[in-house]
Amino acid sequence: MGWALLAAGGCICALNFYLSFLRYLLFLARGGSREDYRFVSGFPLVGSLFVVIAWAVWLRPRHSLVVDCVAAVLVLIDTGGVHWFAWATLREWARGRHP
Repeated sequence: MGWALLAAGGCICALNFYLSFLRYLLFLARGGSREDYRFVSGFPLVGSLFVVIAWAVWLRPRHSLVVDCVAAVLVLIDTGGVHWFAWATLREWARGRHP
């Protein structure tokens, strides 16, 4: 159960990262213009939540450094996670774009 949840969460984290960064770069590399690009949202919170639950409940008791590192990287690249939301909110606030 833990491995399946980690795999599902990892796929969602990777999809969120792709939609946030890689898709835009590939669009520009194929000759697209910035004006024509439409941003698409992924699955906020779901990927990170799956990875953290899988890691904390099923995989952490076995204490594998590889699993710890993989889970950490997946959570860090998940642009739909809470940490990315907090960073983006603080960035916008610092730029003076808050109401």
